[in-house]
Amino acid sequence: MNADPKSPTSGKPRRTQAERSQETRNKVCEATLKALVEVGYEQISTTLIAQKANVSRGALTHQFPTRNDMLVAAFERLVEGWRDGYPFSLDPDKTQLKVDELIDALWQNIFADGRYIAAMELMLAARQDNDLGHALRDILVSWIRKRDRITVRLVGGNVDDAEAELRVQLHLSVLRGIAMHQSFDSDPETANKLIDLWKRIAQKA
Repeated sequence: MNADPKSPTSGKPRRTQAERSQETRNKVCEATLKALVEVGYEQISTTLIAQKANVSRGALTHQFPTRNDMLVAAFERLVEGWRDGYPFSLDPDKTQLKVDELIDALWQNIFADGRYIAAMELMLAARQDNDLGHALRDILVSWIRKRDRITVRLVGGNVDDAEAELRVQLHLSVLRGIAMHQSFDSDPETANKLIDLWKRIAQKA
């Protein structure tokens, strides 16, 4: 008797080639971000990432023919997660955040993530005047434009108000600094204390 294809004992349905390819891409991108945190941009190689992602080097290079392709895809995946997640998925016409709520949202969903250090590694690489630098800058420019406009509007600011934009940049700069500090501070509570202090300062401003 043939097994019922819907029976739980018949096994999982075979994945399509597109699904297998996407899984490989996801594993490689995540491994790249983790490796950027662990060893830094200069030490990244396709051989290293294939090992960390537990995929063959052939499978990796089929999806990402060059090291640059792999780095750009990893950065794009990280930025897409920020762009599509909270608080940037909110509609500023319907939802407003208090300053302390905005700071918490930015910290918890971007800067507290250990992969933010990977983003910093790639942002520094974006300064280079080469193919990788240009590709990374294109992603950054698009992301920053949307990020800043939505952030200003989420706290009730006017996108044409230069000071409102400066306040957003100040929040981002402080959080970026705390994220960097967290990467080498042995006390995991320091970052939370700094965030709480900044929220108190920002609410008085």
